[in-house]
Amino acid sequence: MSDSSIFRRAVLLSSVTSFLVPLVGLMTAPILAHALGVEGRGEMAAAVAPYSLIVAVATLGLPQALTFYLAKNPELTRRVLLSTTAVTLTLGAGCLAAMAWLVTPLSGGNSELAMLIMLASACALPALVVNLMRGAAAGRQMWGSVASEGVLNSSLRLIGLGGLALAGLLDVRLAVLVTVVGPAIAGIAYWKLLRRPTEAAPSDAVPMSRPNRVLLGYGARTWLGSVASMLTARLSQLLVTPLSDVGQLGLFVVAVTIADVPFLVTAGIRDAVFGVSSQTADPQRLAATSRVVTLAGLLGAGAIAATLPFWIRTVFGEEFGAAIPAALILLAAAVANMPGLIAGVGLGAWGRPGLRSWVLVATLVTNLIALLTLVPVAGAVGAALAGLLSGTVMSVLAVALTARVVGVPVHAFVFPRTADLRLLVAEVRRALGKLRRRRTTRSHS
Repeated sequence: MSDSSIFRRAVLLSSVTSFLVPLVGLMTAPILAHALGVEGRGEMAAAVAPYSLIVAVATLGLPQALTFYLAKNPELTRRVLLSTTAVTLTLGAGCLAAMAWLVTPLSGGNSELAMLIMLASACALPALVVNLMRGAAAGRQMWGSVASEGVLNSSLRLIGLGGLALAGLLDVRLAVLVTVVGPAIAGIAYWKLLRRPTEAAPSDAVPMSRPNRVLLGYGARTWLGSVASMLTARLSQLLVTPLSDVGQLGLFVVAVTIADVPFLVTAGIRDAVFGVSSQTADPQRLAATSRVVTLAGLLGAGAIAATLPFWIRTVFGEEFGAAIPAALILLAAAVANMPGLIAGVGLGAWGRPGLRSWVLVATLVTNLIALLTLVPVAGAVGAALAGLLSGTVMSVLAVALTARVVGVPVHAFVFPRTADLRLLVAEVRRALGKLRRRRTTRSHS
């Protein structure tokens, strides 16, 4: 299979799967909103946020390291998966112990919430292993398995939450359990990684006489960025309650769910670009992908923003109408993030993950200062403004550094061209054509 075919398949599968994640989020968000209410939704977010933080901290950047090196050395898959699993689970156990010490201030003294935080945090350990397997699968170009994991995880979440709600059993505890257990179960999609790889190593394979040291070295350079990225994404959900109240957190979580639709699709494409670029680097393809994704995100976010006032109260409940201002700001933040998300891939795929990490650290510092300043004054809207400011900082820095590293002008990453619009339309038509042909085939069978 040619490089362009691999890239097209990777982006297609990642895009479809990444679209499914926010789609399921939009389907389950009303279920959670109606079943739990504003305060219950805030408690659930507070319980799950430390789980996500542990997953970021304890991976040590190893999923990205596995992607980068297994793309060139697939024969080492089983060996390095075993060793990296031992490392990340050891660190995960340490994080779990630290969480037991921090749980009282994070829960605001609420003993029931503290129990949920610890329960969710314990489920981070199997999620760590799944993250490693996802990184390995991306390096091996196993995009079907990556897509299967996303579909299975989303399906388990939708069926679990929907079924419990229909039965009248859904509460904060069960909602947290469904959210954190599903990703661990979905890891069965990577069973093929346990088989011995049959593909030959690429001609530009990187020699790895001591693979564990090489992986840890690369992972250490990406780890700071991974932690900073996750903290930026979750910091608001950790701080809104102590800086404001649980009700404002409930509104903010709904706003995030809406704004995550364009953002998560971009994140999926980013992972595909990194996996393919780790094997075959192409600066022009990277820049073109950034432009097309930014254009698609702008169109999608604009459509959501224009229609949001007409359906948010119907979908989520009357009390969540107050989330509209925060949602509109976060939609703008999602678009502002897009060039930086794609351009930043170049720093990792071109062997400069340390630069990307410092970009994400700068983003985190900006976000933290903005949250501490704005949330006490403006609640959910303040948290959304902090996201817009930090996202803009991230894109400016990432695009500027990546342009210098890969030798492509800054404007090539940001400003769409007429050809990009034609490409976007052609790809949509191609995808719709395949869907129609499949339906026709099924109707005749």
